[in-house]
Amino acid sequence: MPPTHARSLWRSVRAHGFTITALARHAARIHGDRLGLVVDGWSSTFRQLWRSAEGVAAVLYLGPLERRPRPVVLACRGPAMQVALLAAARLGLDVMPVSPRSLDDYARAVPRDALLIHDGDAPDWHPGPAVSAEQVMEWSSSDGSGLARTRHRARIVLPSETAAGTITRHVQGAMGLQGLRQLAGLHDRLGLEGTDVVLVCAPPHRGQGLQMLGMALLTGATLVSAAHTSPADRIRIIRDRFVSVLSASPRQLQGILDELDRSGEEPPRLRRIMVAGEDIGADLVRRLHATWGPIVLAAYGTVQTGTVAVATPEVLSAHPDTAGRRLPGSDFGIVGHSGRGDAHGLLWVRGAHATVITEDQARIDDGRLTIVGTLSRPDTAD
Repeated sequence: MPPTHARSLWRSVRAHGFTITALARHAARIHGDRLGLVVDGWSSTFRQLWRSAEGVAAVLYLGPLERRPRPVVLACRGPAMQVALLAAARLGLDVMPVSPRSLDDYARAVPRDALLIHDGDAPDWHPGPAVSAEQVMEWSSSDGSGLARTRHRARIVLPSETAAGTITRHVQGAMGLQGLRQLAGLHDRLGLEGTDVVLVCAPPHRGQGLQMLGMALLTGATLVSAAHTSPADRIRIIRDRFVSVLSASPRQLQGILDELDRSGEEPPRLRRIMVAGEDIGADLVRRLHATWGPIVLAAYGTVQTGTVAVATPEVLSAHPDTAGRRLPGSDFGIVGHSGRGDAHGLLWVRGAHATVITEDQARIDDGRLTIVGTLSRPDTAD
């Protein structure tokens, strides 16, 4: 990172803490007029994105929030999700992004006094204030430049469902000091540049979607969100937007490969493919390498810890079933097994500010993590 960029990031961290707000402010200052975010045909530069977030934050503070700090729950699609997330973080409020399809399922996890930003009609079961996504986008043109600093430090909270059906809320580990170390480590493995255009198939209510948003803000890469599109549309976006880096889950990549086989099209050119969200599987790695060459990286993490392991193309070529090696500031091991030797059993992981015993069975060989049996429910809502 050039010295001017490092000074800008430090200024933002001093004002806003180790949060996504600091990354957004840094991106607006350093990468201002570069195209930053594209969602469903809506586009914004980094500077415009910051101004939109401040404008929405000012209206929310004076209007629906009534100058009171309260959690903000986001259950919407399109650019309103990202703008409202940054607006809530700018106010230093806890923010919970969830899939609109899963909102009723996660009703028990939504605080009663939370401000709900939603698509469609507000649910009858929520007693707190609610505003629509359309209103948020209207407010994005407001002037929020007079907002003062906040003493609060925003936390991003993600709900999840265990294999037993229990719904819990987790503070997302994508931010914080350790979170920034993870982003830096992920950047080193991925090699993301400011000139890259990144297609992200995970919405912001997924851990990898949030992490890639933070990565784009940190590096100045353009983020194109395609969370609710078909494989054919994703292939078209890759071609039309000159996408160089693709971030997707294994089933999303499977859909893209199947569509290429069905249509007979030549695969679009890509520089890197980042796979996260589920176990990738050796067969899919071989199929991806046969289509694009050894450009695939696999990432493993949890909602609470963020990404803790990454497998580079070189590692995947030799061990296509692995989830990779530790990221800086992260760790993993087998429950009941001391030391870092080879082991097999229930996996624990450490990253950001949390240590978690997962619901995954894993094997560790020579420092490489391999998931051999997953008990958790993958999030297939979007």
